[in-house]
Amino acid sequence: MNRRRALKILGVLAGASVGGRYLLLPPSRSRVLDSAHSLALQLFASFDADTRKIACVEYDHPLRQYHNRGVWGGGINGFRLAWEQRRIFTDLLYAGLSKAGRERVPNEYFVNWPGIHVMNLLLCGDPRTPPYQLIITGPHLNLRLGGQSREGVAFGGPLVYGDQRGNERQGLPGNLYRYQFLIAHRLFQSLNAEQQRAAVLELSPIQTQIEHRGSAGSFSGVPIAALSAESRTIARTLIDGILETYPEDDVEYAQKCLQHNGGLESLWLSYYREGEVDRSGEFQIFRLEGPAAVFYFRGYPHVHAFINLAMNGDAPLSVGEELGVNPRALEGAAVQRLFENAMRDHTGADIAHYDPQAVVGRLRAGSIRSGDIYNLESWQDSIVVGELEESGRTRTVATTKGLAKNARFAKLKERREDVLLRDATIAHLKKRGFPA
Repeated sequence: MNRRRALKILGVLAGASVGGRYLLLPPSRSRVLDSAHSLALQLFASFDADTRKIACVEYDHPLRQYHNRGVWGGGINGFRLAWEQRRIFTDLLYAGLSKAGRERVPNEYFVNWPGIHVMNLLLCGDPRTPPYQLIITGPHLNLRLGGQSREGVAFGGPLVYGDQRGNERQGLPGNLYRYQFLIAHRLFQSLNAEQQRAAVLELSPIQTQIEHRGSAGSFSGVPIAALSAESRTIARTLIDGILETYPEDDVEYAQKCLQHNGGLESLWLSYYREGEVDRSGEFQIFRLEGPAAVFYFRGYPHVHAFINLAMNGDAPLSVGEELGVNPRALEGAAVQRLFENAMRDHTGADIAHYDPQAVVGRLRAGSIRSGDIYNLESWQDSIVVGELEESGRTRTVATTKGLAKNARFAKLKERREDVLLRDATIAHLKKRGFPA
């Protein structure tokens, strides 16, 4: 059964109750779309004071920097809006995409039927007095409208796209973004044997690790500058194919960001064995990265992909309250220790434990704001505190809600859920400063 027929059936069922159509069915896009800016003005004007408290934040709120799990920590769900507001929301989704993008993003596996009913919308700033940014998030989606950010970041910040189709299957059959995988595979095949060996790595970075490493950064894989003219042409086709989902003006600025930092030749190319389903040599995870650019395609188990481009990779997007200066970059175990110290500081627990495998990013050296911590602890996990009896001793333990489900911490007694870990970490850094 296709979507059109299913929606007709739902429409008949909804007609059995007054106003049922407005409750169950997402609006269709308008035949003629207004500009994204005009639609943003219309939507903002339609919000009453209570809705604005939910859907709107100031332009420099840390949620503007956040990119992993959308704006579930803020914003309003499309299903909660009035019918006319949902129509504007739907038009905004389409207005924020190119013609090609309108055939992809609204047809994502989980979005195809419910539309904006499974999406959240957050408005950062006031469209009447730019700058502002509209962030639309949903399954496999973080879409930004409003143009480049005040900080000179393309699209206003990192983008997320993806699709569930072809889950855990070699070649991503039926996936909306399979064409990107195919171009990347053709690029790999164009490399000589030595370049292929250099390009293939074992383990990929965590999916949210897309921060810019700047002009002093080191990169893995094989440099695009060392490839043949044929390979460089395919690489250009791949980047153009990734960007073609988005509006022309936004893509033009993104290309300027890339050129300003050395162009295509400044990027490094890598593929990852863990993204190869059947050991066929068709790698479903690949990455193009340079000083101020990350294109990260994770096609296993299905597509989760990220784009992050800026004019200056040494001055990355960083918004929110200023917390101080981090003297050195923190990653891996150092981030784990930071979170554990924050949990002990907040709860007074005897023990704190953060899962090292849950560390999703890197805290760069330099001036740090609250938005950087939102990204560093991007699971939006909360702290759980309880008592643990082991070897005849009872101790208070602080851990995360996600980790509290494992065998050891499932034994916690008198447990209670506390604040989000990111909020406790921000408070800890304001109180204690950064580790030396």
